[in-house]
Amino acid sequence: MRFVSVRSLAIGLLLAVGSLSACTSTAKDLFKGVDRIVAVGDLHGDYDQYIKVLTTNGLVDEQLRWQGGKTHFVQLGDVVDRGPDSIRIIRHLMKLEKEARKKGGRVHVLIGNHEVMNIQGDLRYVHPGEYSALITENSDAVRARYIEAVFKHRVSIDPTLATNPDLVMTGLKKEFPLGYVEHRTIWGPGQEMAKWVASHNTVIRINDSLFVHGGMNPHTEYRKLSEINRQVRRRISASFDGEDISNSPEGPLWYRGLAKNGADVELAPLLEMLEFYDATRIFIAHTPTHGAILTRLDGKVIMIDVGISAYYGGSLANIVIEDGILKVMHRGTLVPFPGDDLPVQEYLEIVSELEPADSRLRRYVQFLDNQVDREKELMSPGGVN
Repeated sequence: MRFVSVRSLAIGLLLAVGSLSACTSTAKDLFKGVDRIVAVGDLHGDYDQYIKVLTTNGLVDEQLRWQGGKTHFVQLGDVVDRGPDSIRIIRHLMKLEKEARKKGGRVHVLIGNHEVMNIQGDLRYVHPGEYSALITENSDAVRARYIEAVFKHRVSIDPTLATNPDLVMTGLKKEFPLGYVEHRTIWGPGQEMAKWVASHNTVIRINDSLFVHGGMNPHTEYRKLSEINRQVRRRISASFDGEDISNSPEGPLWYRGLAKNGADVELAPLLEMLEFYDATRIFIAHTPTHGAILTRLDGKVIMIDVGISAYYGGSLANIVIEDGILKVMHRGTLVPFPGDDLPVQEYLEIVSELEPADSRLRRYVQFLDNQVDREKELMSPGGVN
């Protein structure tokens, strides 16, 4: 959060931020008649895993060009932070967006809380590689000018800092690594990446399914999708004094109630909310599972953040909806979605067999199996002392 304290200085002296006028463009957020949908959760800077998702689902060719036809590919936000390859992923997504539309498909990159954090200067989770990826031959000189400006600014506030300038400058070099200024130059409000993020939606509906990063809070006033998208877009495009749903724990980028609250709290209002949006289910990311796509609240909530990035263990799974039928692409194998015909425990056994021996998912399934065995033991004659 240190960048925030010197934001005005950075903008005024080095980042040359232009107009911060609100983004007025809109992106379509309702889609009907889509035959095939591929959806994936948080990527967190892992380019290799991102490419695996594209290739295993037949969305790109060997040159990584769109070959998904009329498929709608939905990425539920949090491309950035925790991994080194955020910009590389985003550059490819930018290209893929254009290619898909020419072929009748769509690429939907939803806004995640980590994109907003980067725009607003909360850089706690930026991976060192995200800075180093932006280093140029001018980075040393650019950083030196920036650090000198920050030093003068801080001395003007606290003159005692000038008594030990070497120590202060050493600290500033750690605080602002090479690539930091370039990062803020493209991620600061009104800059290239901020504008790109703000051109996207927070929540969309495709056919009868809602897609959002964190979750839609069913305990709050329902708003049109276009209003939610417009409000988040305005908030991250410029100074905006209205309700800040982009940072609220109850807002669509942060809400975890659908992932954590019990059915006694969440199910009835969720059903009412889904009816309002003319949807039958909602797909969420943000809250990592144990490595598999999971369903909860009577199948109305589908959690698809499986921890794809190396930071979270490198699980690999995404949703495929084809002709209205849900399936899971798990490590390159298409498996049925858990439901009436496939109990969750059986589904977990199937996908865990596709996992490496030491994976989080295998350990989780083993834990569940042990619990079941323990319950059987307790229920058997003589099992309870």
